[in-house]
Amino acid sequence: MKKKALFLLVPLMSVTLSGCAEGIKYEEHLDDYVRAMKYHENFNILQLTDIHWNANTSTLSSKQYLNKTLAEADAHIKATYGNDAKIDLVELTGDLFMLANAYHVRTFVSFFEEQATKYGFTYAVIWGNHDRHGLYNPNWLGAQFANAAHCVYIEPDDNLYGRSNFVINLTTDGTKEAATKWQIVNIDSGASFSETAISPFRDYDYIRDDQVDWWRKEHDKVGDGVPAIAYYHIPQDDNLKAWNAIHKDGASYKHKFFKLEGFADNGNERYASKFIKEGRNHNLKAAFMGHAHNVDWTVDYDGVVIGLGVKTTPELYFAHVDAKTEDPDMKEGLLSVGITENFDLIGASLVTIKNETTFDLEHLYLNERADGDFIKWVKW
Repeated sequence: MKKKALFLLVPLMSVTLSGCAEGIKYEEHLDDYVRAMKYHENFNILQLTDIHWNANTSTLSSKQYLNKTLAEADAHIKATYGNDAKIDLVELTGDLFMLANAYHVRTFVSFFEEQATKYGFTYAVIWGNHDRHGLYNPNWLGAQFANAAHCVYIEPDDNLYGRSNFVINLTTDGTKEAATKWQIVNIDSGASFSETAISPFRDYDYIRDDQVDWWRKEHDKVGDGVPAIAYYHIPQDDNLKAWNAIHKDGASYKHKFFKLEGFADNGNERYASKFIKEGRNHNLKAAFMGHAHNVDWTVDYDGVVIGLGVKTTPELYFAHVDAKTEDPDMKEGLLSVGITENFDLIGASLVTIKNETTFDLEHLYLNERADGDFIKWVKW
């Protein structure tokens, strides 16, 4: 959805007023939101999130960290699945920038184009809340991704809420016309302020009903039996409900990894998304997101695996995990991963679609250290 923005400057903040041209009706143009990739067993999706290039970022050191992360993921995949295996798709799940400028954006896109050529992957981009806080026009940022050769990014001029709503169908021959084996759903979960209407009392946004309706229609097109995995930026209320069910009500849902801060949900039932609830009726197997830097907690919530990806790069803040902590949530996380030394909660997440029905999930913790980098893979 293209935006027409008017910026009102007030002390210490800016507020966005925006409207949206009618554009196309998503209900009549479902094919415009679809890209296809060739399905194969052991299809690897690497999630990188909250990279946060900003005005203080050293792009040289950040690229060094990203280089190590991609090289480690590639080596791990080859060691696990054979030398012909590789990163197939990189999901960049928002907050790639914050108060960045055109130089940062161009350098970032150039870097991922070089890495896509080197490792043979395609990358998909989803908006986060801070990507909207930049020294550039948001429409210009979208165009940089849309015009990048190895990037999957779709932003029609439409009546659908948000910017990066699209699906990647994994099909038998890599064309949209062939049978779909898995569907990868990309959704814009919104901003810390709305781009379509001012709502000063909503801290964070949510997946809207029209976005859920759009995805249901996209999934109906490929068939009810097709499993789906979703990627978006901001955790929805389901994360908090699952956490409370376990820790307050004693539910026995499978869960793992770390939750060291709040999920930053909007916290108001009025804004609760129905995406996960509806997803259970549309073969949604998992939903992965970012946003909360000190959280990479994953839970199997009534049949849908919901997880936060590990924050990527040391920009802004991240959690330091103390192996001798007395904090109950940190102790729970340490016990679940079996790590007995101090480390920082930064790295990446890897989903491997094993076959037509199942997937594996692993979290990578990668810390640069002068005496040799700390690298740990932990399987879900």
